[in-house]
Amino acid sequence: MKKLLFTLFLTTAAITIMAQDTSYILPGKGHINVEKLNGKIDTKMDISQLSISELRVLRNAFAARQGYLFESSELRSVFNATSWYDSLAWEREGNAEKMGPVKYTKSEQAFINRLKAREDQLRAANYSPASGIVNIDNIINPFQLEDFPQQLKDHLQQNGFGIVESGNEQIFQIYEANDYTMFPNFVTTDLYLQLFHLFLDTSMRKVEEGQLSKVIAELSKAMHGKMNSIAKSATNANMRDAAEWNTTFFAVAYQLMTNEALEIPAKYKDMAAKELENCNNTQNSLSEFLEYFDVNFAYSLFRPRGHYTRSEICQRYFRTMMWLQTVPFGTDKDHQLQRAALIAEAIASDATLKKAYDSVSNPITFLMGTPDNITILQVADIMREQGVSAQQLMKAGEVLEKFRKRVDEVAEQQTRIRPKFEFSSHNKINFMPQRYQPDGEVLQEMADCESMPQTKRDVPMGLDVMAALGSTAAERILIDELKQDKQWDKFVPNLNRMKQLMTTIDWKACITNEWLDALNALNTQNDPRLPYFMRTAHWQKKNLNATLASWAELKHDAILYAKQPFAAECGDGSLPAPVVKGYVEPNVPFWQKALALLDDTKNVMEKYDMLNEELTTVVDAMREELQFLLNVSNKELAGKKITNEEYDHIRYIGSTFEYLSLQLIKEPDAYLSAWSDVQGTDKQMALVADVYTANGENNPQKSILYEGVGPANQIYVVVEIDGLLRLMRGGVFSYREFKRPVDEQRLNDEEWQQKLKEYPNTGKPTWMDELIVPINQKPVDNEEIFYGTGC
Repeated sequence: MKKLLFTLFLTTAAITIMAQDTSYILPGKGHINVEKLNGKIDTKMDISQLSISELRVLRNAFAARQGYLFESSELRSVFNATSWYDSLAWEREGNAEKMGPVKYTKSEQAFINRLKAREDQLRAANYSPASGIVNIDNIINPFQLEDFPQQLKDHLQQNGFGIVESGNEQIFQIYEANDYTMFPNFVTTDLYLQLFHLFLDTSMRKVEEGQLSKVIAELSKAMHGKMNSIAKSATNANMRDAAEWNTTFFAVAYQLMTNEALEIPAKYKDMAAKELENCNNTQNSLSEFLEYFDVNFAYSLFRPRGHYTRSEICQRYFRTMMWLQTVPFGTDKDHQLQRAALIAEAIASDATLKKAYDSVSNPITFLMGTPDNITILQVADIMREQGVSAQQLMKAGEVLEKFRKRVDEVAEQQTRIRPKFEFSSHNKINFMPQRYQPDGEVLQEMADCESMPQTKRDVPMGLDVMAALGSTAAERILIDELKQDKQWDKFVPNLNRMKQLMTTIDWKACITNEWLDALNALNTQNDPRLPYFMRTAHWQKKNLNATLASWAELKHDAILYAKQPFAAECGDGSLPAPVVKGYVEPNVPFWQKALALLDDTKNVMEKYDMLNEELTTVVDAMREELQFLLNVSNKELAGKKITNEEYDHIRYIGSTFEYLSLQLIKEPDAYLSAWSDVQGTDKQMALVADVYTANGENNPQKSILYEGVGPANQIYVVVEIDGLLRLMRGGVFSYREFKRPVDEQRLNDEEWQQKLKEYPNTGKPTWMDELIVPINQKPVDNEEIFYGTGC
């Protein structure tokens, strides 16, 4: 719109514009006035102090004066800043054959040759170790910034890149702005990672709202009816008691999902009302119904977070699933074990109920991981294995003890994330347990729950997960910068144990595992063909920032299903467009794994009917983009020529990703023409997830660890293409990590976004400071160049 208005302004006020001073002075020691290049040029001038950018403009000025249409966006932009070039270009465009090729006089040609020789001499010194990595004087497009801050120059010279805090709502907006001003795009892995999160998060939300919530309501109601029927007909007191408790359990689930009440046995009516109150109030509390008499049950987990705040259906589904996933049946208590057996038998013996159960549990398993506690269906399998019925298990004795022993054996092998301080049953059965994810086990083991009287490391860090996965950069930061080994003497031994554990993980077991594995590829790339800036320790930190932010998104997307570790139980018409030469971050191992991850995610979703036609179209388009990014990365590393069509694809990638993002978040039959039409929480990429509850007995300042993402930031990178250094710009994540007191309500995305408005620096890791350019405002694009008065 801004460009259109400007064009209209030029059309209606051309005389005024032409009367103004159109001179533009190129940055550099030559102080070259581009407007005057249509006049006499001193071909004998001293060029020894000119930069490559100045030399290129001078060398091409003779062609510009003849209306030559430059393919180079940098040259086109500079000459478009004059009052004369555009009209000459139009004239040549309409009379190309008549005008013939560009011609030079002997003196002009000699001057051009001298300029070219000097360019070649300077290009040989693009990288100067004596004064820093990058010879920033050789950047050919410094004029694209209105002001080129010295702090940014320093970062570019020393590291080849620098991150500028820009506060964008979404990463793709940075690329759209680049397209608008023809600023070369540097396509980061961050751009795709944000889109993948949006795909998984929104597709899960749509499936939960449209399918799973209905199945859970129907399953809860059916199980309530079956248990109620058994309770009313049972002659055995233990059977009746088990069935009555189970009836109440499913009545609570159904009411949480639908807000409709079902029949509840008289003795449990008050208890059920209290459970509903606790689940909705989300305050940790004792529970008579759940037999948490001495320790609080973790009702705080029932507060909807992640995408589950977006609609009432999502909120109800969240609370209902949290109830079905976390209410425990302890194997050490006869009556709780008997309740589990009765439910297991009811589901296993009814094909309709089992199909409904599987239609929820199976896709969650393939997406989010295997159950960590014992499932109801595993209980049914053990009953079948031992040839026992629920009726036979209703009395204490050898049959019940043999059954308990086998359940405990399976639990000991299966359950990996346990509170370090246990105050209830060691082994637990859940109707549909939360899922094991490897990073959860790392977090559990990297907090000090042993030192007495006070912990030496109360919370783990996201860096622990990346170090365990094999990131040497993460381990270096933890030990060399943050001195974690000095803080806790068991830090290194525990980390080594976690590194060994990660080598045993099946990374193809589920989509979240595969996501972690793809992220790990960001930190373990080792290719000698990589550009200079990607072979530095600073770039490893940039990758860590992207990895941790994407991991925070993973925890956000899986917040309902992933088992959280606890220290303790709680509880228009124009000339042909120029070519803007951009660049793709050539992290080939990541792009390859991202392709496999997307394919596997699509296969799982298709298998369980979780993709509609619109989502399938988006996934296919995402795959095309990934394949393109991989292909270009391979060509970059191999030194092969990138085609103009591929450069155009890179230039317009921001619009492509905006379109795909809009298709993902829009409601059925809704129309969103641009991101400005988006309303609500999803408009901003900032999100948060609680990942660890630090409430151990040896921790006097109990807290909750949060992983988060802030607004998108800009990254400026100097990239060499065809021997020329170009300043490029892309978008990156802003990773956050912080802790809050355990007695506060768990943060949701809406509250986090508000907190960032008030305290924008919340959770910024200190180890990223050296990558952040210390300027108060982001650099402004030079619109005098882009909106040349000759347009």
